Amino acid sequence: MRGGSWQWLACAGALGVAVLSACQGRAPDEGPPDVDDVAAATVTLGDGHCAGVVVEDGRHALTAAHCVRPDDTRVELTFQDGRQLNGTYIHVDPGRDVAVIRLDARASVRPLEVADGLPLPGEPLVFAGRNDRPGEPQEAMLERLGRCPSLPDVPAALFTTMRGRPGDSGAPLVDARMRVVGLVHGGAACRIATPTAGLGALVDDLARGGAALASQAPLRA
Repeated sequence: MRGGSWQWLACAGALGVAVLSACQGRAPDEGPPDVDDVAAATVTLGDGHCAGVVVEDGRHALTAAHCVRPDDTRVELTFQDGRQLNGTYIHVDPGRDVAVIRLDARASVRPLEVADGLPLPGEPLVFAGRNDRPGEPQEAMLERLGRCPSLPDVPAALFTTMRGRPGDSGAPLVDARMRVVGLVHGGAACRIATPTAGLGALVDDLARGGAALASQAPLRA
């Protein structure tokens, strides 16, 4: 893990993650995810204009919809170690600023779980940043939930204390259990994130029809 000061975040949800891991068939000695897993699951897109994160079954990634150019159907993802993997946009929702990518093969990283619910104001969050930028992960906090004019279909955008930079759009914000709770959207210092609650179930639904969807143009909400 990068920096011992982050151990409390992983430990905070260790018991719950252990139970969840057992239910999902994860090897007991794999242990709960940590910040290194977040960094490994974070990808840069195409020419580096945005970021994303590998989630759930390892065959899908999430990013921000505003990162998807109008004619894009395919995208190249670059991992922390320089490996690359291509994927297809199968769901793009501009109103929520979320997009789902189906990867051509399972990523050889530990995928992150997507939290089912919203984080609560005051809850600690972690922003690991892009995988191609040096630096320690940021300890952030959710200040409030509220409306954001550029997220018309999101009643509860995440207003945080993170300090982002241009190009961070689509990068994940995670909770103490290293579950994805939001994707960087924008705002001053890129501190606003779109929530990812419900996207885990959407990814599961898309996975069941993955082969057919992967051959089609992106499904736009």
